[in-house]
Amino acid sequence: MIKMPIISFSKLRNQRGSALLFSYLVIVAILGIGSAFMLLSVNESQTAERHRLATVAFHIAEAGVERGLYDLRQDFVNAIGTPSWADSDINSMAIGPDTSNYYTVPYGTTTLNGGSYTVEFLNVGTRDMWVRSTGTIGGVSQSIRVYAKIVDISPWGNAIFGGGGASGTMVNGNVDIRGSVHILGDNLLPGDVAIDLGGTAQLVGNNYTGLNATLQAKVPALPTVNFNGEIVETLNAELRVKQGSVGLSGSATVGEADVAGNNVKETVDGVYVTDGYGGTQGSGAVYSDNSVTTAYDLGDAVKFPRFSDPSPYNTSITNQQYLYNNALVISNSSDLTTLANINPSSSFSFSGPNGSISMDGSGNMTVSGIVYIDGGEFNLLKNGSDKTITYTGTGSIVATGDVHVNVNLVTNGANSFPNNIVGIMTPQNMDFNEANIDVMGVFYAENTISVQKQTDILGTIVSDYFDMGTNVPSIFQVPDTANNLPPGMIGSNALWYMVVAWLKG
Repeated sequence: MIKMPIISFSKLRNQRGSALLFSYLVIVAILGIGSAFMLLSVNESQTAERHRLATVAFHIAEAGVERGLYDLRQDFVNAIGTPSWADSDINSMAIGPDTSNYYTVPYGTTTLNGGSYTVEFLNVGTRDMWVRSTGTIGGVSQSIRVYAKIVDISPWGNAIFGGGGASGTMVNGNVDIRGSVHILGDNLLPGDVAIDLGGTAQLVGNNYTGLNATLQAKVPALPTVNFNGEIVETLNAELRVKQGSVGLSGSATVGEADVAGNNVKETVDGVYVTDGYGGTQGSGAVYSDNSVTTAYDLGDAVKFPRFSDPSPYNTSITNQQYLYNNALVISNSSDLTTLANINPSSSFSFSGPNGSISMDGSGNMTVSGIVYIDGGEFNLLKNGSDKTITYTGTGSIVATGDVHVNVNLVTNGANSFPNNIVGIMTPQNMDFNEANIDVMGVFYAENTISVQKQTDILGTIVSDYFDMGTNVPSIFQVPDTANNLPPGMIGSNALWYMVVAWLKG
C-alpha cells in the first residue's frame, strides 16, 4: 500500500515575505514616478529658461530695430540736399547700398541686458529699406525683420498737393503730372471722385519724359536707382489719395509699363488710394510697384496748411501774421497798382530789411526775403509778344488778392533752379492762363489753382482745388525744391513720416 504525503494547508497559506516583496515593488514604482517627475521638472525648468531667454532675445532684437530705424530717420532729418538711403551714407555711417544682400550696421556697442544685437540693412530703393535685427543671449537668438519706408509729408515734396476739394472733385482735366501727387479730399463725400482725368493725361509720371531740354538743363539731374537690374532715373513718384476715388478715362494712366533698356523708371513707386479707381480704364491703367488695392497709409498725420493755422515759427500767431511781421509790406495804392501790372518792360524797385523785389525794364526780376502785398493782386503779364521774365534770387511773394502768372517765369543758366527760386502765395486764387509758357517756382493758392493752357510748371503747386482744363498742361516736380524753399513758405517745415511693417524671423 502506497502512502501519499500529507500536505498541510496551513503551509500553503503561509505568506511570510510577500509583504516585503510588495513593498519593494511600491518603492520601485515610487522611485520611477519620482524620477519621472524630477525629469519633467528639469525639462520644464529648461523649457521655461529657454522661453525666458527667447523672450529677452526678442526684446533685445526689438531694441536693435529701433536703433536702426532711428538712424534711418535721422539720415533724412539731418540731410543736406536730397536725402537718400542709397548714397553710401546713413546718418554719417559709410555703409551700403546693396539691393541683393543684407549688410551689417557697424555699431560700436550692441550689448544690452546681458545679451547683444546685430542690425542689418537691405536696400529696396532710395526711400525703402529692409531692417533685420537679431538679438542673442545665452546661446538663444531671435530675429525681427521690418520694412521701413520714409515719406515726405510736407506739401512741397510733391508735384501737386491738394486739400479739401470742392464741387465733388479735387483735380480734373487733361494734364501730365511728373512727380508725386498727394490729395487729402477732406471735404469730399462718399462716392465723390477726387481726381477725374481723361484724354492723354498721365496723373503720376516717374521721370522727366516730355520736359524740353532747355528747361531740363536748368534743374539738377534726377537721382538714380537700381530697378529690375537697370540703373534708371527716378522721381520716386507716388500717388496718395486719402478720400475720393481716382477716375482714369481715355488714355489717362498712373505711371507707365516698364520698358527695359532705357535710363528712366516708368512705373511709380507706389499708389495708396482708399476709395479705388473708376473711369473707363480704372485700375487697369495703373502701373505701380505695389498693389492697386493698397489704402491710404498716413492716417491723419497730414493736414492741409492754411494762412489761419498757427505758425510753426511762433505758435501764438497765424501763418499770415508771421508773414506780415517778417516781410517788406507794400500797401501804398500806387505801388499796389505797379505790382498788379508787371510785364517784361516794367521798371521798379521796392526794398526793406526783410525783403525786396525789382524789375530792370529788360525783363529781369530780382527777389529776396519776403514781400507782402497788402490789399492787392500780384500779376505777371505779357507785353505784346514779349512774355518772358527771368528772375534771380530766393524770395517769397505774398498777395492778399488773386495772382495771375501769364508769362514765362524762369531762371537763367544751367542748374540755376532751385538755387534761384521764387515762391508765390495767396489766400485767394491763382491762375496760369497764357498759352505755351514755362514757369519755375513753388506756388500756393488756398482756394483754387487754374492751369487752362499748355503751360509747363517746374516745381510744386499747392491748393484746395485744381482745374487743369483740356489743353494738357504739365507739372514737373523738382525734388531739390523741398530742400531749397524760399523763406516763409506755408508748410515749409520739414516733415518726414516713417511707415514700418513688422515681421518676425
